[in-house]
Amino acid sequence: MKQLAIAFLVMTLSACGFTPLYASNVSAGNIEIGTIDGRAGHALRKALLQELAPGLPGVEVPGRLEIELNESIGRLALQPDEAATRTDIIVRANYVFAYGDTALSGRSSAETSFLVPDAPFSDIAAQIDATDRAMLLLARRIADDLRIKTASAQ
Repeated sequence: MKQLAIAFLVMTLSACGFTPLYASNVSAGNIEIGTIDGRAGHALRKALLQELAPGLPGVEVPGRLEIELNESIGRLALQPDEAATRTDIIVRANYVFAYGDTALSGRSSAETSFLVPDAPFSDIAAQIDATDRAMLLLARRIADDLRIKTASAQ
């Protein structure tokens, strides 16, 4: 009986379109988004799925978006004891969007900041939040850039 229940659950998961959290290829409509390395890459891919779900103007055929992500951290506003009080998260992405016989490439960047809290481990939470905000902003910029480029390519 237990094996029958497990088999039933496995079959229903595969029928509902379930894909693992870190699946290698995820798509937004007819746009497939390749894997982007790291936690920030996962957040960027998730934000891009939301941004590109409505599609792009003039793109009727399936396309593939590949992104190379670079993230850096800058410590600012040093105190007299050389402890940072403000931190910048700077993200840059190079992308290539290929559809049909057309390939569009570009570069986009975003920057967010956060105040460094006094508690030792709250810095990690603040950094994760700032990175997530930067990925949302970067996804919007990439999607807007692609919308402009695909609309003008018609």
